Amino acid sequence: MLEAVHLRGISHAQLGNTEQAIADLSRLWLVQKNNLHAALALGTQLRLAGRFEEAVAPLTAASLQPKFEIDARYELARVLTRLRRVDDAMNEYKQVLLRNPQHADAAANLAFLLERSSQLDEAMERADQALALRPRNFMANLSKATIERRQGNIEAALGRLRTLLQDDLVPLNRSIALNQLGQCFEKTLAWENAFDCIRESNSILRNHHPHGSPLHSGSYGMETVRHIHHWLQSNPPDGWSENAFGTAADPVFLVGFPRSGTTLLEQALSAHADIEVMEEHDFLDDARRNWVDGGRLASIPAMSHADIDSARNSYLHALSQLRQHKHKPVVVDKLPLNLVYLFLIHRLFPRSRIVLMLRDPRDVCLSCYFQAFELQGAMPYFLDLKDTVSYYDLVMSLATETAREISNPMITVRYEDLIREFEPTMRRLTGFLGLTWDAEILNYRQKAQTRAISTPSYQQVIQPLYLGSIGRWHSYHQRVEPEFRSLGQWVTHFGYATHPDGFS
Repeated sequence: MLEAVHLRGISHAQLGNTEQAIADLSRLWLVQKNNLHAALALGTQLRLAGRFEEAVAPLTAASLQPKFEIDARYELARVLTRLRRVDDAMNEYKQVLLRNPQHADAAANLAFLLERSSQLDEAMERADQALALRPRNFMANLSKATIERRQGNIEAALGRLRTLLQDDLVPLNRSIALNQLGQCFEKTLAWENAFDCIRESNSILRNHHPHGSPLHSGSYGMETVRHIHHWLQSNPPDGWSENAFGTAADPVFLVGFPRSGTTLLEQALSAHADIEVMEEHDFLDDARRNWVDGGRLASIPAMSHADIDSARNSYLHALSQLRQHKHKPVVVDKLPLNLVYLFLIHRLFPRSRIVLMLRDPRDVCLSCYFQAFELQGAMPYFLDLKDTVSYYDLVMSLATETAREISNPMITVRYEDLIREFEPTMRRLTGFLGLTWDAEILNYRQKAQTRAISTPSYQQVIQPLYLGSIGRWHSYHQRVEPEFRSLGQWVTHFGYATHPDGFS
């Protein structure tokens, strides 16, 4: 009977029937923990289904059997990468290569992770190892081109990417290569070529990526943002029931529109001995599902003390589970688009400090359009320039109005100030957080180089502070003018200079 279940599960896996395969293989492994062939197959299918946490246990078990070790470790490394456990993933790839130095994909994937961790010399070695085995390996060529660009060898990177794009690439790989090519062109000041590459890359993602179209009704979708904004206008926080909770020890919330400099600020704050920054995990998820989703907004003004206490505890438990330095007195929850949920933060944590990161709206929107984001949540909006601007307008309209209505202590940090006057800006911020100055903040780059940074800004934040990112949009003025005109109100509102030709 169990053998039949095993065979059926393997057959479903071979036919691409992932969920049916998981059902059979899960049933089998539940009663046959020593069936490591089933464990390997189950872990692989769970990875394909995006159920990464569940995949860890069966793949770890299978990796203990020499017969399945290489395949199981390779699959486990892929899972750990998706779980942002970068150091663990790199270790698994290294174990695979110790046992099989001819595993080109393991070497290529390891090169990719090493590059993202800014271990460029070792990343280049692993990329070359993969290319010696398989010269047309996409991941190895892409990683090597990225390293060449980062090391200033732009011509080599351009040549490698052009050659790569001559291959018959699957659409998503073509999009990735085009984005990298656009970044290389920008380094050579070839603005038109750079913009064309990014536009083509984004168009491919919109048309071919399974998550290329935004979910307007999602937690961060346009419909949801509009609905919250309309609801808050009729239900301002000053009319809500009294909230007796909140302490000075509650978490600090770091928010800002994507690409406004939150990762740079996160790395600077992380260098302070008394601050732990939690990087982009949705700790408000439970509270949002219980009190916002499904038309539940109407319940928020009258939340009882028991309701608030329960929601707070759920958040704090989730936060505590992922904290690594619980002795540090200040914990910062960094999730930029919590901008949309400032009202919920206020409801649960009325005394929490809020740090709002601000940047020139034109630079923000251009940077969002150019960035290769993981396409989840609101990120698909950034594949289209008009959508990017519309989304910015919606989110900032909600955020600025909410910020005026809530009583939380709040400070605005401008990206431009952080670049031009780093130490005075950080001194002002640490004072706002109730902390004494820590000179280690000035060494944040050295500390950042020792950490895996999972956000798309991983390359920029370890570089010396540079002015080139301020006013970047000027280089693309003619290409973005039609869409950016509507940003004029925000340029004026936030006090940024208008264009000499009158273009806001």
